[in-house]
Amino acid sequence: MAFWSKQETLLVDRGTPKPPHYLIAQDLFARKGSREIFIKKIFSARGGIQRRGPVILCPGIATNANLYRMDDMGGFLSLENNRSFATHLASEGFTVYCFHPGYSQRVYNRYVSKHCRQSMYYGKIRKTPSSLDFVELVDREVPLVLERVRRDSGSSHISWIGYSLGGMLMYTYLAKTLDPSVKNVVTIGSPITLHQIFIRFLPMLNWVTSALGFEESSFVGTVSQNFVPITRAIRRIPGPILKYNPIAAPLLWNPFNMSALAAKTLLGKVVEPVPNSLQKSISTMISQGLSCNQYGPELVKSMGYIRKNKTRFLFFYGGNDVIAPPDTVLLAHEIITPTDSGNLIGVHSAGHVDMIIGENAREQVWLPASNWLIERTP
Repeated sequence: MAFWSKQETLLVDRGTPKPPHYLIAQDLFARKGSREIFIKKIFSARGGIQRRGPVILCPGIATNANLYRMDDMGGFLSLENNRSFATHLASEGFTVYCFHPGYSQRVYNRYVSKHCRQSMYYGKIRKTPSSLDFVELVDREVPLVLERVRRDSGSSHISWIGYSLGGMLMYTYLAKTLDPSVKNVVTIGSPITLHQIFIRFLPMLNWVTSALGFEESSFVGTVSQNFVPITRAIRRIPGPILKYNPIAAPLLWNPFNMSALAAKTLLGKVVEPVPNSLQKSISTMISQGLSCNQYGPELVKSMGYIRKNKTRFLFFYGGNDVIAPPDTVLLAHEIITPTDSGNLIGVHSAGHVDMIIGENAREQVWLPASNWLIERTP
């Protein structure tokens, strides 16, 4: 049951853990000054399970971390099985921390503000900070989340899984800090630089969502208003139409590797508004390439020093990915781990989105990533 359904008294993540995995979820918050980040912690209470340490799951642009809680059977936010990426990792003994970045406004206004009394936004409408851009995410939010996870887990051995922008954040963070607590990094469709097609993609999606109308008047900025597919309309559109949408499908996913239900859940429940400030910083990164100040040549050069920190990397790329074409991920691999040929996995039939939630995602991404982490965690 989605946490924004009409049956809000029957909240997800509450109740007795169920066999065989006995999964539990808790709400955590990382705070510094006026900044608050929502983190969903998921772990197994099953006796005898080997504890494998903390792993942070960071989503891509325009999605919240519930992306990792979509399962391969069409379910969403369930703790009763291990068929989502997050619950699979938890069932294997990892303590999972789903990091909802500061632009996860819908998660806040539909869940946190209504049900999390420990949040500073309980009972309030939350708007994305006007200053939130790529640099803010790297310099303020990533270290804030890492520190909160270190305190909660008691471990200085942290793994990070980043999808799309979520991997780019860690590339940049490690290039700036060489943080020794980040031991393992898995990136899924995470380029060194964003492709020009992204600029072309935004206006098309804006046009589609504008035609649907606006659902939440609190969103500000052109992209914030237009980038989010309107949930009420999405609920009424048949899944196959969304799956084969001639505007989105060729850019976002391979429709033959994406279920209709997954497309509907993604667009109706997981997509988040892109704040104007973040959209502008992403546009600058794309238009100026490696010459931009926030993601420039000195920073890319520093990425080459990451290997000295002994952080281990695993890279996934989609053979049909238009948003993060294979060459942009191969460049990340070449800069960060040029001598390691065994840490690069191509998902040859996948586009950008279906690589993480497609019909083959479990076998081709989730399980290899999980096994790789198991081999590298104490």
